[in-house]
Parts: sequence; structure tokens; C-alpha cells
Amino acid sequence: MILRELHEYYQRLIADPEVDVPQEYWSTEKAAWELVLNVDGTLAYADPLTTGEGKEMRQFLQLQVPEHPTRAGSGLNPFFLCDNVAYLLGLDEKRGEEKRAASAAFHREVLEGSEDAGAKAVLHFFDQTDPASGLRDEVRDALAAGSGFAVFRLKGDHQRLHERSAVMKAWTAYRSRPSENAMVGQCSVTGERGVLARLFPQVTGIPGAQSAGASLVSFNQKSFDSYGKNQAFNAAVSEGVAFNAGAALKHLFADPKHRTRCGKTTVVFWADRPAPTEDSIVKAMLDMMPGPRFADQRAEDEKTIDDVGYALKRMQQGQSLSECDPDVRYFILGVTPNAARLAVQFYEESSFGQLEESYRAYLNDIAMDRVGTPPLFVLLRQTAVRGNSEDIPTSLVSGCMKAMLTGCRFPRALLGTLLTRMRADHGSVNPGDMGQRAALIKACLVRDRRLKDKGNEGEGRSLQMALDREKDERGYVLGRLFAVMERAQTAAIGDVNTTIKDRYMSSAASTPGRVFPALLKNHQNHIAKLRKAGSGLCIMLEKEMDEVMGHISGDPFPPSLDTQSQGEFFVGYYQERCYLWKSKEEREAESSSRMKTEA
Repeated sequence: MILRELHEYYQRLIADPEVDVPQEYWSTEKAAWELVLNVDGTLAYADPLTTGEGKEMRQFLQLQVPEHPTRAGSGLNPFFLCDNVAYLLGLDEKRGEEKRAASAAFHREVLEGSEDAGAKAVLHFFDQTDPASGLRDEVRDALAAGSGFAVFRLKGDHQRLHERSAVMKAWTAYRSRPSENAMVGQCSVTGERGVLARLFPQVTGIPGAQSAGASLVSFNQKSFDSYGKNQAFNAAVSEGVAFNAGAALKHLFADPKHRTRCGKTTVVFWADRPAPTEDSIVKAMLDMMPGPRFADQRAEDEKTIDDVGYALKRMQQGQSLSECDPDVRYFILGVTPNAARLAVQFYEESSFGQLEESYRAYLNDIAMDRVGTPPLFVLLRQTAVRGNSEDIPTSLVSGCMKAMLTGCRFPRALLGTLLTRMRADHGSVNPGDMGQRAALIKACLVRDRRLKDKGNEGEGRSLQMALDREKDERGYVLGRLFAVMERAQTAAIGDVNTTIKDRYMSSAASTPGRVFPALLKNHQNHIAKLRKAGSGLCIMLEKEMDEVMGHISGDPFPPSLDTQSQGEFFVGYYQERCYLWKSKEEREAESSSRMKTEA
């Protein structure tokens, strides 16, 4: 299914005159050097094609060149008219002569019989023993020490050699020749009979993958083979479809408007028709989980940013986007690199209207007082030790992306991971930790409840964005109670190295019966100290304590709380804490607003 959609996307790209994608037997590669030849094949000079200085010198020039097949293992595999200097100039201490001899034989096979001046110059070039001898020492050293591909140009010609029409025809004729070992079969994508691809094209430019590229379709173990077929013959995809799908995928990875990252996962998307407005909004949705930017990523123009921001704001408020077509279908693919292979983490097909509805639900689910709308990538860093983005579990990235795009449940492991992090550091490492964790915990619980009830009226109240004084679920109420006691402690004794949050939060959330009786006794001491000092805060805290305790009936402090109640404990703690630290004016305004709403 993925290959079929990529194949059809490539066909739309190739028909668009404004899109520069390679034709069959060609690919887009990054070139670092241009070797300029005289007509007799001698090397006149070498020009660098990189831009920038210092570390920025690795900004190579992207060119459409003869297709590069897979280069793996220790075998010799030269490329045509675009290769590294080890194959073209023999600048390799270990196998330089061997590689250049293989490249010379390959170029002679492709250009045999050509009368083109550029083709003859290349063949003369490979007849020389030491073609780099005429270069200055510093240029030769830079070639040997550098990386990247080199291309050819005939001196005095404005075209590079691989762009000359006679050379292009020679290359196309060579690549289209039927192979003696070609396997003919029915393509699983088009249903037509043709030559099947032995290897899927390598996709380059993916962070974390090998520089030579990674393959979406790969069979490298005997256990993967079926009915005696090996390598990509198991997938039964024609060479044409494999090229089209690989070219489309490479184009998406190279286009900052159609990709984003989250941890180790790279996400690309495309539509079933030209839809620039919808593309910008879908990109903004996905960028709610961005990771490090790609090196060549550029910001959109200010008008586009403003329009997209306005659209997202309307979406969050429940307004439909009348300027967008809800029937445009989108395909979203998330992959992670594994050496020379790409592992598909998720693949979703959906209409723009469905994406809009799911994204609106996601924004409402993660909404939390004083947290705003942080990118999902930022929220997911709360699941990693020390907040390291590289340590975010890939399964959580995939599951949360699917939940955001489809409205399904968040991964079951997400809530457990967040509770583990809360027990480990109590959300005290960074200022925003507690709020962001509360937002994710709330999203898990709210969505689970909504999907479980399926529109039926369930027991109790669902979690809200801010403090909910009507909610009487035990975990939520105990979280509020813990926040009141913490506020009284800090007000009574000031800043201390260790508060009840540092010592007792984990056990209060999991086994409240063991710790709350002792905490309540100390709380009375703190209130008494505040009362003697004549603190106005004392009255407010006593009223708040009475209101919270009014929601507790029966056994006030159960021996233990289940996972869901522990999640509600932390949400209740955070929301009550936010309320207690607001100014008197903010609390009065909030109370007035709540009374008007209830009326």
C-alpha cells in the first residue's frame, strides 16, 4: 500500500513542470567537486562545489546525475560520471588502483562506440596512469581528505558531462538493456508483468541512516526468503515501480515542507492532489512534535506563518476551516533508520477533514492550566531520563503520533512511564516538568474515558483544563489535599531543602493510607504557626482544606490507589497548586467566572 501511494505520487510529481524530480535511471545526489577535463582527457583543474566556510563547507550542491545503485559490502561498485575520488582518481591508499580500474571498465562499457567529444574525453581520462598529477598539492590533498561525489565537465562547455544529450542517451540505453539474470514476474503494485527489482533504491539524507542511504524494502536473511526468492524479489515489485517509489520518498525527505522529526523518527506526508493550503496546515500539525531541524530547513514567509497560526487557533476553538477541502486525502509515513534499512513505525491514511477533527480533539485533551500548547515532542521528553530527546522510546512516538492523527487511545505504556518519572524525580528537575506531565496524563485519562464510554454517560466527572471543584474522585481529591498541605508547609517554614513533595509525593500517590495521617498532623502545626503570625494566607488555606475534605467520604485514605487514580492524583495536585499560587485578584476573578457559568 505504501509503495502504491508513493508510485502514484511520483507520477503526479513528474507531470508537474514546477517540481524537479529525476526521470527513471537518474537520481538526485550531492556533489562536492567538479573535475574539468581537456579534450585529450587530461585534468585541467578541480573546482569545489561546496558553499560556506569551516563546518558549513559540507553544504554540497544537489544535482540530477545517473542513478546510483546500492553500494554495500566490500565489492567494487562504481557509479557513472558521479562518484567519489577513490573511484575516479584512485585517491585511496588501500584500494585506489583497484577501484579506478573498475570505474574505467564500467565507463568504457557504457560509452563504447560514442562519438561525443565529452564521452571521448572521459575515456581518455581513464587511460591515464595518474590523472591527478597535474593538480596543485593543496587541491590534491583537499580531494583526498574530503568526502562527497565529483562530477565531470569538458573545459569550455557550460554543461556537465552527464548532461550532454549523447551521454544521456548512452546511459539510458545501457540501463534499459535486459539483464541476463533478470527475473520477470507480476508486479504486486500495478499487476502488470515486467522485470522485477532485485534491490529497492537507497534513500539518502535521512538523519541516523548510513550516508550511502537506506532501503525501505530489504530482505537480508534466509529466514525472510519465500519460495526460493531472495532480496527484493520477495516483494515482487517491478523496477519501474521501485524506482518511482524510491524517487518519491527521496523527494519527500529532501523537502522541508513535507517532513518533520521527533526523536529518531522522521515523518513525511503527501496528498492525493495539489493542496498547498492544506499542506501548510498539516505541516503545522506535525510540527507540534518537531525535533532538531534539518540542516537545509528554512522558515516559511511571515504571511504563511500568520495564516497557518490563525487556522490552528480557529481549529482549537472548534471552528471549521472553510478555505480548506475536507476531502483531500493525506498519507503520513513515519520511519526510523536502522543502518542501511528503514523501519516503518507508522503509516496513516486520512482525509483532511478527519485530521482536522482528530487534531482538535488532541488539542482539547492536552489543554492544561498554565501550560499552553507545547509541541508533542516537548511533552514526550517527559518520558525520557533527564529529558534527553534521543532517549524517548520510539514506540511512544509512534503511538502518540497515531493518537494525535486518528483520535485513538494513547499508548498504554505512556501513563505508566509518566508515573514512573514522577516517582523518580517528582517533576522537579525543570520548572515546566510538572505541568507538561500533568497535560499528558490528563490526555491519556480523558481519551481513555471518552472512548470507553462511547458517548454514554460514565460515572464521575472527566478531567478539566483547570481546577475542578466538583470532581470527587478519590485520587484527584487527595492530589488537591497534598497541594494544600505543601502550600501550608512552605508558607509556615519558608524555603527548605526538602519539602513534603520531595519526601512523600510518591508514596502519597500510591499508598495514601500510610502517609496522609502523619501529614495531616504536621499540617495542623503549620496552620497554627500561620494563625499566630496573623497571616491572611492562613484563612484561605483553612477554607481550601475544608472544601477539599468535603469531597472525602468513607475511608478517607485507602491503602493503595490504582494507576488511573494515581494519574488523577498528579493532575489534581498540579491544578490545585496552580490555584493556590495565583494572586488574590486572579482567584476572585476565577470564582466570579465559575459562578456565572453555573448560573
